[in-house]
Amino acid sequence: MNRIVTVLEALGMLACLGLLLRGFQELGFAQGWWGLFWCLLALPMGYYCADLLSGLIHWVCDSFGDSHTPLWGPMLVAPFRRHHKSPGDITQISLTENLGSSAIAGAVVLWLWSPDFARPASNGVLLARLVGLWCVAFAVLSNRFHRWAHLPTARRPRWMQRLQHWRIILRPQTHALHHRKPHRGNYCILSGWANPLCNRVPWARVEAGLLRLGIRTNFD
Repeated sequence: MNRIVTVLEALGMLACLGLLLRGFQELGFAQGWWGLFWCLLALPMGYYCADLLSGLIHWVCDSFGDSHTPLWGPMLVAPFRRHHKSPGDITQISLTENLGSSAIAGAVVLWLWSPDFARPASNGVLLARLVGLWCVAFAVLSNRFHRWAHLPTARRPRWMQRLQHWRIILRPQTHALHHRKPHRGNYCILSGWANPLCNRVPWARVEAGLLRLGIRTNFD
């Protein structure tokens, strides 16, 4: 069973990579120099959106459902819940286990979205599409940056430490705040750029509103 899961995760990663390359080719490189300009302009915006998305997904997985929830329970909820109990385990898992679930989700999103890639668009729509494409790409990679934030200093190469120090990728000190009970802040796991915004959201009120709709929180 584990081998089947590993194969599916690897196929998901390949499919996601292929769809991303197709998207950037059709939305960016095929447009010439202007396409490259829009692609680079969209990068930091997509990066921020991906960090924000990682925080929202993290909150959902920490707050709702359990490992038996259909579809996303085993893929997302269970790993996040286990991670609170054994944070260091993420440094011991394989690349496919680390990124497989998010790559499968990303591949599904891109597959559904891909018919729009070749459609003519104004500059504003083109920019929005490229922001979305970067967002998917970095959201898929977010758990890798999360893993790096848990690596012991001795296992982090100098380039990684510099990127963390410059706050380009998630800093261990920033993410450590999430691992203090009750694990209710600093949800973003790509760069941490969106944590100031996420931390201002009144999550307790949001959850109370959802409870009125019959959606209960479930914290392990």
